[in-house]
Amino acid sequence: VFENLRLEPIAAKEFAGFDRILNGVDWGWYPDPWAFNRCHYDAARKTLYIFDELTRQRTSNADTAKLVLERIDPEEVLIADSAEQKSCGDYRSAGIRCQPADKGPGSVRESMKWLQSLYAIVIDPTRCPDTAKEFGEYEYETGRDGEALQGAGYPDADNHHIDAVRYATNRIWTRRGT
Repeated sequence: VFENLRLEPIAAKEFAGFDRILNGVDWGWYPDPWAFNRCHYDAARKTLYIFDELTRQRTSNADTAKLVLERIDPEEVLIADSAEQKSCGDYRSAGIRCQPADKGPGSVRESMKWLQSLYAIVIDPTRCPDTAKEFGEYEYETGRDGEALQGAGYPDADNHHIDAVRYATNRIWTRRGT
């Protein structure tokens, strides 16, 4: 799905210069994991840099909020799956500027097309091994012959960090003309 994927180290000095950090969470418990990602979008180069991740299972909102607070600055916003309004509220109570993602009909398709349209999605495979694996292995639904099904959608499986990145970038790809 992602032919624009580049797995390469992102030096600490490089992401220290990122001026707009995007944070996203896909809620999970078990068997689906909770997934958190930090990214930077360079609009001039149409390049998304993914440089941090956390993955947990069977971990409470209070505990994952503590993990997030260790990673982000207090003024940073975190965009999370809007299907879990209680979890968003738990994060706000913990002091995280958590906002629900804008979702609606066609939002998965639109966000995936936006990610595919980028010049590059750069993922640091050392800092983000789960994210690198998901983006690298994510495939369209296929038929018995192994070919992508005509009009195939995007499978909702093994895509928790992909979803966290979609939420992190939600305010970008929902704007017209991006």
